[in-house]
This record gives sequence, structure tokens and C-alpha cells, in this order.
Amino acid sequence: MDSFLQVQKSTIALLGFDLFSDDREMWKRPYRAINVFGIAAIFPFILAAVLHNWMNIMQLADAMVALLITILGLFKFSMILHLRRDFKRLIDKFRLLMSNEADQGKEYAEILDAANGQDQRMCTLFRTCFLLAWALNSVLPFVRMGFSYWQTGHVEPELPFPCLFPWDIHIIRNYALSFVWSAFASTGVVLPAVSLDTIFCSFTSNLCAFFKIAQYKVVRFRGRSLKESQATLNQVFALYQTSLEMCNDLNQCYQPIICAQFFISSLQLCMLGYLFSITFAQTEGVYYASFIATIIIQAYIYCYCGENLKTESALFEWAIYDSPWHESLGAGGASTSICRSLLISMMRAHRGFRITGYFFEANMEAFSSIVRTAMSYITMLRSFS
Repeated sequence: MDSFLQVQKSTIALLGFDLFSDDREMWKRPYRAINVFGIAAIFPFILAAVLHNWMNIMQLADAMVALLITILGLFKFSMILHLRRDFKRLIDKFRLLMSNEADQGKEYAEILDAANGQDQRMCTLFRTCFLLAWALNSVLPFVRMGFSYWQTGHVEPELPFPCLFPWDIHIIRNYALSFVWSAFASTGVVLPAVSLDTIFCSFTSNLCAFFKIAQYKVVRFRGRSLKESQATLNQVFALYQTSLEMCNDLNQCYQPIICAQFFISSLQLCMLGYLFSITFAQTEGVYYASFIATIIIQAYIYCYCGENLKTESALFEWAIYDSPWHESLGAGGASTSICRSLLISMMRAHRGFRITGYFFEANMEAFSSIVRTAMSYITMLRSFS
């Protein structure tokens, strides 16, 4: 339970906010979010670069990737602010339910600990991928300039983001300030993404743990009497229903985020795939390959977690089927009531729970569709070049 809370605090702390403080305390140190304000301020110059390179498809694709990244980063940051109270309420619900289940038996605590251990490993991998992409984005301009000087003896200033500034970046002082601004603002893209995505992974991991506990309980329930059997099953059904309600709360929060993530990720994969196919044998190819991997992992996280949640919630049906319900029943109307409850629960569990992005379901099928669509658009873009 402590590890679950630590994941939430550490991810939000990346943005400099305390999720558990009131609004007044939260905004005492707004300078901590200056990286997000920096990306908002640099956004018009990225847009200017897109408009300026409208006729050059390769430079346009490069600028469009930067534009889409900034849009998604700003959107996720605004969603964190908008959903801050909802996240706090969800975390309080999770902590209460985790505490109640852990106190009921060592085996339940082990299921929760295993879920949180897996969650922490996934979050660590996810953060590492994003930080690696950020580091490569900051180093790539110097690599480009170094190769340009080695091949031609002339250097054109490069920035982490394609930007069109109203000042001359060929002047060293202007270039240094522009580079620091761009590199610092790029953290405003990474941190909101890491925060929201890792919190989603943490929530879904623990929801899967709750469903596993419900399965464990229903498979092993025993009752010396019909009354005891009914009471035991009522507790299991209450846990399953509470988990479904928390799934619904989580889905309500993340629907717009998942919708925006999938839409923008599809466009990013198209642009990055095209750029990678052009620069495959060049230095930039390593950067674009790492960026593609990061975008794919980001989309995969939502699809993988959505698929796991759907599977674990639906497995409750088979847990009921495998349970020794017939050993705890006798003759009479009470046993009929229990059988009816089991049947209704199996019918509900058969549907499971689906994480959606308004128009689609976040699962592995959606992930495959995104990758296939991106590949087809890459072919189309290459035909224009």
C-alpha cells in the first residue's frame, strides 16, 4: 500500500505539485512548473516553423512532430490540473479498499504487493524510455552540427525543436538562449506524459489485483450453512461491484486523454516513420527510431492495461464456474436465491470492463490497428516525396 501511494506522489512530484495539498498550497511554488509554461511560450514559434516549411515535406514532417508533441504535452498538463481532485478521490478509495483487503489475509496482501511491484517496474521502464528520448532530443542538434562541420566546414545552428524565431540564432548569444529555452521546454512535454501514463498504469494494476482477489475468494469460499454462504458471497460480489465502479470512475477521467493520445500518436507515428525511412542510414535515424519506440510504448501502455483490465474482470465468470458453490447449498428457496445471484454475477462478469476513448476500446486490437494505419500512411507520404 505504501508503494502504491509512493508511485502517485513521485509521478505528480515530477511536475512540482503535491496531489494531496489544497489549491492554495499547490500554487505556492508555481515556478516548479516553469518547464510547462516554457513549452506553452515556445508553441507559437513551432507553429511558425510548420507554416514556414509548408512546401518542404521532410522539414514539414519534422516540425509537425514537434507541434503534435507540444499540443499533447499541454493537453495532458491541463488535464492533470482539471482532474486533480478526481485523482485524489480515486487514490483515497484505492487506499481504503487496499487496506481492507490486506487486513483480511496474508494471501490478499501478497496479491496487492505483486501488483504494485509489477507496476513499479513498468513505470521505471516507461520513465527510462521517455528520459532517453528527451536526452537524445537535446543531444541531436550538436551531433547534427558536428557532422555538418566535418563534412562541409560550415555549421547551421540546430535546436531541439524546429522553431522560427524573430531573432537571428546565428548570433551565439541568441542561439544559446534559444537552445536552453527549447531544451528546458521539452521537459514540459515529457513530465505530464510520464505523470499521467504512470498513474494510469498504477490504477489499472491495482484494479486487476482487486479482481484477482475477488476470483480467489469466490473459488475458495465455503459455508457451513446457507446463511453463511450467502453472507460470504455478498462480500465477494460487493468487492467486484466496487472494483467495477472504480473502473468506471477511472474511465471517466481518462476517456479524453486516451482519445487524444491515440489520435496524436497515430499522426506522430506517420510523421516519424516517414522521417525514419528517409534518414535510416544517417545520424538522425537513431533519434527517430528511439522516438518511434517511445510513442509505440506510450500507446502500448494504455492498450496493455486496458486489455489486462478487461481480461481480469471477465475471469470472474470462470471463477464462479470453478467455485464449490454446490457444496454449500441445500434444498429450499435460499439455495435458489444463491444460484440466481451466481448466475446474474456470471452474466455481468461475461462482459468484463472495457477502457474506452469515446469511439474505440483501448486493447491490443486497437494497438495493432494504430501501427497498421501508421504504416499505410508512411507509404502514402513517401509517394509524395
